[in-house]
Amino acid sequence: MMPIRLDSRLMHIAALVRGGSVADVGCDHGKLGYYLISTDRAKRVIATDISAPSLKKAEELFYINGVNNRAETRLGDGLKPIDDGEADIIIIAGLGGDVISTILKSAYDEGKRYESYILSPNTHPEKVRRILCEIEQEIVDDAMVKSGGKYYTVIKSQRGKQELDEMQQLFGAFYDRDVVFAERAERELEFINNALKENNSALQLMERKQMLESALKMCKKRG
Repeated sequence: MMPIRLDSRLMHIAALVRGGSVADVGCDHGKLGYYLISTDRAKRVIATDISAPSLKKAEELFYINGVNNRAETRLGDGLKPIDDGEADIIIIAGLGGDVISTILKSAYDEGKRYESYILSPNTHPEKVRRILCEIEQEIVDDAMVKSGGKYYTVIKSQRGKQELDEMQQLFGAFYDRDVVFAERAERELEFINNALKENNSALQLMERKQMLESALKMCKKRG
């Protein structure tokens, strides 16, 4: 099988997969699914995408490398192509938090239940954390990952009940022990302080500044 390279975010996601069947929702060209099969991190992969051309490339990748007996492709939106309990782990990476939240809530309302989710929203991770609590998924891993000079959130959950306070919803279930989050928070705080020099009455920026300062205090207390 051909070796394949993933970026830091996808490698972090792959490291959270420990066997079983995986559905990679919005799989693009199928590289993550292929990596999971080729490294035996997953027994079986269902790769889905709303784009037929992308899905065709994923199908070709699986076929050329001889893993098509363990990996299949399905065209469709969100979790519609995946039956209730058909996959042990659902991976959704690279979509906005609004979109991911809608996908999770729609599947839950349809009666679909899955053991675990691994989610990496490009925006609004707080909305993803809130919906996970609503659909009775407990967050077991929540970290910020730096990849290509950008910061990404990666969240893993499993069946269970959980409540998060406002700071945990905004910054991560375990933000106070996340070194990369602290780095990102310090950069954002510097940007806000510079912006406030131009407009010191910007209420939203002031509120965000106070939240970040509180979060960084908790990080330093833990560290």
